[in-house]
Amino acid sequence: MKNRAAGVLDQIIDLSMVGFVASLPVSIAFTQSSLFVGWLAWLLKCGVEKRWNGFKTPLDLGFALFLASALLSTVFSLSPWESFISLKKFYLLSAVYFMGFNVRSPARLLELVKLFLGMTALTGVYGLVMFGFGYQPRLLAAQGMALTSGGIFMMAGLLSLAWLRYQPQLHNQWQRVQSWSAAALLIASLIFTKTISSWAGFMVGFPLLLRSRWKRAAMYSLIALLLAGIFYSANNLSLSFKIFNVNKSVSWNIRRSYWRMGWQLIKERPVLGTGSIGLAELLKAKRVPADDVIWQGAPMAGHLHNNFIEIAATLGFVGLAAFLFMWFSVFALAAELMRSQTRLTAVFAGGIAAVLVGFQVNGLAEWNFSDSEVVTIVWFLVGLLLALDRFERGGGRNPEG
Repeated sequence: MKNRAAGVLDQIIDLSMVGFVASLPVSIAFTQSSLFVGWLAWLLKCGVEKRWNGFKTPLDLGFALFLASALLSTVFSLSPWESFISLKKFYLLSAVYFMGFNVRSPARLLELVKLFLGMTALTGVYGLVMFGFGYQPRLLAAQGMALTSGGIFMMAGLLSLAWLRYQPQLHNQWQRVQSWSAAALLIASLIFTKTISSWAGFMVGFPLLLRSRWKRAAMYSLIALLLAGIFYSANNLSLSFKIFNVNKSVSWNIRRSYWRMGWQLIKERPVLGTGSIGLAELLKAKRVPADDVIWQGAPMAGHLHNNFIEIAATLGFVGLAAFLFMWFSVFALAAELMRSQTRLTAVFAGGIAAVLVGFQVNGLAEWNFSDSEVVTIVWFLVGLLLALDRFERGGGRNPEG
């Protein structure tokens, strides 16, 4: 009876994982519900088997310190209750452990990656059709904002290139054609989201997928020159391109204004910040007459359009230090796995690292760390890193033998 109950719970966990991954580019509500059902089944299984099925990971300290910094900031927040409520976002971070604990084999990992890429490609087809017929001025796909869809297609596009790099070990010619088509579709969808920060994330993440360090160095040099040109143009020229329906220098100047006001907030509460609260009212008090010219009637957001400035303003330098250490832990694990002699581990650790670099670059101009649809995909991929680490340590069977 005990083994039978555990088997049923394993099936529920597997179905929840499929629902979670399939809904990532489609519905955050279904994603969160699937994660909840999966965790509930996992905890029940622990109870049935009378043992804890989790394990210690290299990321535990980084996550714990970041959570502790958020709790400490909440205690001294300008609005403790609002800050406390915002801690619910840590629920999404639990996806790291759900995936790390429950992806049982490399073959299962490949199935989940394929499922995520396939579902995102399908939303891309929908988005391209809607964009092509003029129903979406920027490609939104299944999302409500182009900044969100841009982040999703940026990450899926990079991961699809890692899939292509690994795929000759797995697929026949027809399957390779399908994979190349999906990758092209994902990248085309990214382009038509018209989000420069997502494009920059894709470009900066891409060289990590190259095998030669000299090729990576050359590619990064070219990208640096290109981004320098974009930065100069945004600061000094009023440029508008045919693919854009707005002048991007305007949105860039708005961001610069946000960052200036954010720095003022940081100077006022440098240690623990304001707490994880909406900043709109605080920012209104920091506006100067020149901002009215820059804004041109645009509404003010309650965040600062930059992950690091936002964390420093809301959690203080204590929180920023914990945030940086958390990401250092993640990238250190990815770098270690990229050196693996196992092809699957090395290729997909590199692909995930490329996605995470792209996410960080995208986050220099967007508060994407708080975008639930985007950051949940990030935690899904970090969870796959934990699964790869477990396989390397003998916790999973390698399909390559």
